[in-house]
Amino acid sequence: MKLRDRQEKITIEGNIYGLTLIWNRELLGRSVVGMSPAYAYITKNSRNFALIGCSSNINGFFVESFHLAMENPAWRMNFNYLNINTILFRDILVRLPL
Repeated sequence: MKLRDRQEKITIEGNIYGLTLIWNRELLGRSVVGMSPAYAYITKNSRNFALIGCSSNINGFFVESFHLAMENPAWRMNFNYLNINTILFRDILVRLPL
């Protein structure tokens, strides 16, 4: 799987959503079982909106509402068998409760 850093913005219904996905390639060379990205999140109008959970060695990822540690997220969407490196940002957003 080819890892791709992403910095994307899109406007939907007057709101500006931003996707940040940055892989730590230095750690990747030392990882045997895969690793999570250094940064993976979505903003809405420059405020934290959602967290992204994914790994460098498997397809599939999840997106959940931004929440503080020890709190449960208000919502969580699973994207089974999809690749975070290739899916269009708009295709992620249309599945989320905006």
